[in-house]
Amino acid sequence: MTNETGQLPPPPEPELSEALARYLAGESPPEEIASLEAWLDEEPGRRRALEALDAALGSLRYRAPADLDVESALARVSARLDEPEVVPLGARRALQEPRRPRTYTTFMRAAAAVAVLLGGALVWRTAVERRGGDVPAVAAALEFETAPGQSDTILLADGTRVLLGPGSRLAAPEGYGGDAREVRLAGLALFEVVHDEARPFVVQAGGVNVRDLGTVFTVSGGDAEEVRVVVTEGTVAVGRAGAPAGGEVTLAAGDKALLPPDGEPAVERGAVTEADLAWTTGRLVLDDQPMARVAVELFRWYGIELRFAQPELAEERLTAVFEDESADEVLDAIALSLGVEIERSGELALVTPTRER
Repeated sequence: MTNETGQLPPPPEPELSEALARYLAGESPPEEIASLEAWLDEEPGRRRALEALDAALGSLRYRAPADLDVESALARVSARLDEPEVVPLGARRALQEPRRPRTYTTFMRAAAAVAVLLGGALVWRTAVERRGGDVPAVAAALEFETAPGQSDTILLADGTRVLLGPGSRLAAPEGYGGDAREVRLAGLALFEVVHDEARPFVVQAGGVNVRDLGTVFTVSGGDAEEVRVVVTEGTVAVGRAGAPAGGEVTLAAGDKALLPPDGEPAVERGAVTEADLAWTTGRLVLDDQPMARVAVELFRWYGIELRFAQPELAEERLTAVFEDESADEVLDAIALSLGVEIERSGELALVTPTRER
């Protein structure tokens, strides 16, 4: 789509983008609304581009499938949270360390628009052109990465939306959106896919392919890590990379699967709960997880590398919920819950047994 001069409207300056973010979030004061409306009316392409971008970004909130028993799921989660080994720390907050930003507030949606507006002509052009003609392919390979504790919203060239979780990396190869739509994930992400039977959307993670069949789903894993797939809408096909046809497992809405680096996938039908999507609202939920898995999550969320003085300590299991806690608060809570000592030095934390063990 072009303006009357035949050119795409340029991305606005940072100050204007902040105002547009407030405008999209419905937080603009009256005088700013009037000023922005006048600016949008100066060139027809501006308003059309903003409307297209707003529609493309949408909301990536979790939507439970129609056949998911939400009350039962909540009851199971609540039961786990009431058990003695759970460490509820929601009321505690460190004063000396900044809080990790929450994800998916109204302003985060608008901030995603700001990121697109400032991110360069490629994404801006993609958002504008989605309403007419064919979707353009990405000419060059793209890579997106989040820092520990941070999440980000990504709009791919085909309109697929991604919430990239903390400490995660997503790569789209050269030519994405053309004949093929494959991305590589190391970490955690939620995908809201624009379905295209002629060009299936595939996520590659840790030697596993997750193929969209018309879906909203999350994938966690990569490299030597186990891969977790949670489906909230539609269906996906999950299988080992390079496996023969027919070797995939189909997951429907409400299903989840765990694929270890070696061995068969473990599928749970209709077992998705709100805890599985807690990370999209900034909560780290650990449900009877071995400390080896907890170490992966702590690095993803806090940038802390957890090491164990004795191998058996990595097999201890933890159930806990963390939201606004600092890294030190989380480590203190884990030590108290498991009856161990954890000594932190910068980004390293050593777990050792107490003398009483």
